Amino acid sequence: MSEAKAAEDDWPSLVPAMAECVARLGEPGFDEVLLALLRQAVGIEQCMVFAFDGRDDVDCLLAANERAPRVAGRLAELYTGGLFRQDPNYQRLRRRLDEGSNLAAAEITPMQAEAMPDVYRSHLFAFPDLVDKVSLTLPGQESVYYLNLYRGSEAGPFDNNDLTRLDALAPLLASLMRRHYGQSRPLSQRPSIEEAAVLAPLSERERQLCLYLLRGHTLKTAAAELDIALSTAETYRKRAYAKLGVPSKARLVALCRRR
Repeated sequence: MSEAKAAEDDWPSLVPAMAECVARLGEPGFDEVLLALLRQAVGIEQCMVFAFDGRDDVDCLLAANERAPRVAGRLAELYTGGLFRQDPNYQRLRRRLDEGSNLAAAEITPMQAEAMPDVYRSHLFAFPDLVDKVSLTLPGQESVYYLNLYRGSEAGPFDNNDLTRLDALAPLLASLMRRHYGQSRPLSQRPSIEEAAVLAPLSERERQLCLYLLRGHTLKTAAAELDIALSTAETYRKRAYAKLGVPSKARLVALCRRR
């Protein structure tokens, strides 16, 4: 059986996972069902979701590694802390936006090891033994989303069948990203016991902002929900992270889960 035929025959098995992603839009459990879909579809080992809204800054919305959960948060911290500027995909996107070129549709970019600076590759790929990466650049209304998918040495690189399947899934994934991470939605979820304990040292506004970030909002959509300027939201985030001793959203999420 050809790879293309095998891919066609597998599609019915993905429908329940896709339906579950749609059903969980806007809910805290969305990340888990999205990861389940991607693992079933293309056998990923690590997944990162980043949002870029035109500033020289990147928000991490999701960082997950099934084999080494703590590593994912550390890699996300390194990336958002400045290494994103050395990412060939970010550099390409930055040039396009500076030139006034807008993304009209989702784009898939296989790993470009030859274009990566040594320090970038050594920090983000030497550990935990990642050997391949595929990036989906997904345009949203307010942000551009990166969906970065990785495989380790055990699973091996993505093949043509995987890339074909991702290409077919890209419109759905773009729609899911826009609707879940980009839409303003009310903060209906009360903080969990763990979140309340972690966020206790914060002021009320700092706590509200952190809860929006924990629910999947970007800084921009959280600011809109709180009806404050983006610069004010940045100040609240900086103060909150300093009080909690965390450098990034990924570490904030990890802190709440650990508690």
